[in-house]
Parts: sequence; structure tokens; C-alpha cells
Amino acid sequence: MTENRMEQPMNENKIISLDRKELMGVFLRFSCFPMVTINYERFQTLQYFSALAPVLKKLYPNKEDQISAAKRHMAFYNTTPEWMGFTLGMNCAQEEQIANMPQGEERSALEDSVNTIKASLMGPLAGIGDSLRATVEAIIGALAAGFAMNGSIFGAILFFVLGNAYYFGISYFGFFYTYKNGMKVIRDMNKSGILDRLMESATILGMTAVGALIPSWVGFKLTSAIQIGDYVLNIQQELDNIIPGLAPLALTICLAWLYKKNISSLKLVGLIFVFSLIISLIL
Repeated sequence: MTENRMEQPMNENKIISLDRKELMGVFLRFSCFPMVTINYERFQTLQYFSALAPVLKKLYPNKEDQISAAKRHMAFYNTTPEWMGFTLGMNCAQEEQIANMPQGEERSALEDSVNTIKASLMGPLAGIGDSLRATVEAIIGALAAGFAMNGSIFGAILFFVLGNAYYFGISYFGFFYTYKNGMKVIRDMNKSGILDRLMESATILGMTAVGALIPSWVGFKLTSAIQIGDYVLNIQQELDNIIPGLAPLALTICLAWLYKKNISSLKLVGLIFVFSLIISLIL
């Protein structure tokens, strides 16, 4: 697991390297239990350190080095859980390199860079991760809801399977990709702009899927008819002749606009109830 990652400086001691089993242990500890130690003082810090602890113990046989490494990874950390692997993989590569370096300024500089990497990446990763997760969950939820609304248990199964496939897929790829490539991954992302393109594509796809499902999800129809002399005006039919699903679309846009104006979801529910009551009395 050392090729194409970080150049490993040689020292007088035997090279200490991490094997696949140990790396899988880190992956499983952070991916299966990402939020078990979260608190409002350090957020994900304890879980982050817990995932790395066995690796640090192997890399640093000396107790003083173990304590120093533990202190490095007890600094504040918080990001979208499945994207934690991107910094964890890079930190594993850094710690492996540090463990095989002789004491000196170069080693101290690399030790200092461990938390610099974590602090500089956790914010951008959280922004990307939260946005992408919202888009993916909207798409998966839309697919699952179609089955669930028809009374099929397959909707719940689909949501569970696809949701976990996304979560573990991102976690696995991020961790092992950054471990293998080290700092190269940052340069590649900055040059290619791949994350920006991925976010834009996912957002377009998510908005399209949600927009197409509005007529099915939003049960808003004006079923009453208005008598105008000998002519009977069917409001819903006329609206459908203009744009099918126009009524639920208009209601959804109105509610989205109100939500954007900081009106809480609870107030919106009450507003929908009052609006429905008024419409039912008028029409």
C-alpha cells in the first residue's frame, strides 16, 4: 500500500508499514460508528482518534511518540460523516511517513501539517458532503416514496440499501484513495475541479427528480366546478389544460418561498391547514 502515496524517507530502523487488514479496521471503525462520541465540545474528535488509535499504536512503539500522536488527533474535528475518510486516509499516510523518519525539523514540520490538513479540509468537505448528501437522499427518497405510497415494503428496503450504498461507497473510496495518493489528491482536485462539476451535476439531477415528482407527492386539486350561466367551469381541468400539475407546483413554489423567508415548517403546516379549510368552504 506504499506505492504512489508519499515518499517514504529511510531511517536506521526497519520500515513500519500498514497492511490492508489494519487499514480496513480504520475504515470500519469510522464508517460504522461515525457519530457515537459526538458532543458539543469536540464533535467528532473522539471518534476520529478512536478510528486511528490501533494504527498509531503500531506505528509508534515508543510510548512518548504514542502520546504525541494522540495529542495531534485530539484537536477539534467535524465534517460530514461519510467524508471523514478523505482526511483519515491522508492522516494515515502522513503518520506512516512520520513513523519512518528520523527526529529532526523535517519530521516536526510533517507532524505540524497533520492538523493543518484536517483543519483546512473539514470545512470544505462538510460543505460538499452536506450538499451532495441532501441531493442524493432527495433522489433516493423520491424513488423509495413511489413504492411506499403504493403500500409496498420495497420502498423502505430500497431507501435503506441505496442510502447505505452511497454512504459506504463514499467512505471507502475517500479513505483508500487519499491513503494511496497522499497530498496528490488535493492537487488533483484543485486542478480538475471535479468536485465542483460533480456538485453541479448532482444538484441538477436532484432538482429534476424532485420537480418531476411534485404532482405525485403534493395532493392539491381544485375539484369544484363553477356555474356561469349554462357553462360549467371545471377549474382543475382548465388548469391541467394549461400545464398538468400546475396547482401542486404553484403550492410547492409558494411554500418554498415562504420557507426561504424563515417561516418555520411548523407554521407552514398550520398555514396549509387554514388555507385548505378556506378553499374547501369557498369552493
